[in-house]
Amino acid sequence: MSSKIVESFAYSFVGRIVEPYLAEFEGLKVTLRKAGLEQSLRMYLSVRIFWAVIIAVVSLVLLIAVRIAVPTFSWVLVFLLPVMVFIGMFVYTWIYPSYLVGERKRKLEAALPTASSYMTAMSSAGVTPDRIFLALTKESMGKAIVKDAKKISRDIHVFGYDIVHALSEASLRSPSPKYSSFLEGIVGTFTSGGELQRYLEVSTESLMNDKVQSEKNFIESLGLMAELFMVLGVVAPIFFIVILAMMSMLGGSEGNSTVLMAVLVYVIIPVAEMTIILLIDAQQPEM
Repeated sequence: MSSKIVESFAYSFVGRIVEPYLAEFEGLKVTLRKAGLEQSLRMYLSVRIFWAVIIAVVSLVLLIAVRIAVPTFSWVLVFLLPVMVFIGMFVYTWIYPSYLVGERKRKLEAALPTASSYMTAMSSAGVTPDRIFLALTKESMGKAIVKDAKKISRDIHVFGYDIVHALSEASLRSPSPKYSSFLEGIVGTFTSGGELQRYLEVSTESLMNDKVQSEKNFIESLGLMAELFMVLGVVAPIFFIVILAMMSMLGGSEGNSTVLMAVLVYVIIPVAEMTIILLIDAQQPEM
């Protein structure tokens, strides 16, 4: 099924149902904009709810087939699991844009020092700001900032916005306070008649210093993460495995010890180590 057909069907039929409730999702609307998703709030909700219903219905049919094949399978689970699937899909619909906002924020802030340095060089050569952002669209210093530069250039050269209006719009849709502040500084320089080149030079120096400091902080935090990994990933599992083995040998319930050891090895240890990996990834600055 073509995605365009699905979107059209969902927008037409599901969209009618969600339309009266869109005012309740203004926060999600702002998040979608900051995430860079080129969809209206009605389209986004309609498509996600449509797929949530389809997946829930398919899972219900499959579970009914399982119940027929396995009579001992609980009817409660047959109806409960599809409901949980639907709720899970709705939660995903709410969380996914926030995840994209975080990713876009990291990528924008990672590329901002390089972009600011590039803009400083262009400004010192006498290039006008609208041409600077147009030139940014042809560079490969970071997809997020290049994509935003394309939107700024589109607003200026296609929609006819002036540079101040275009940058103000870009600042509003930015997920990064640092990037928004940078753009607002350019706007302030224009409106106050200041010198753009000087502003860019100062901003570049400040952004470079911030990037160096964030990388130093990350390197320092790696030591703490290494200690945490040793405790949660090595020492604690060995300790509990030895304790469970001793309990089993000293007359404890062998079945319970086996189950606890299986839970420890196949659930607790992987979850703990995955948590550490995610913490490191969240703290690691984009290069």
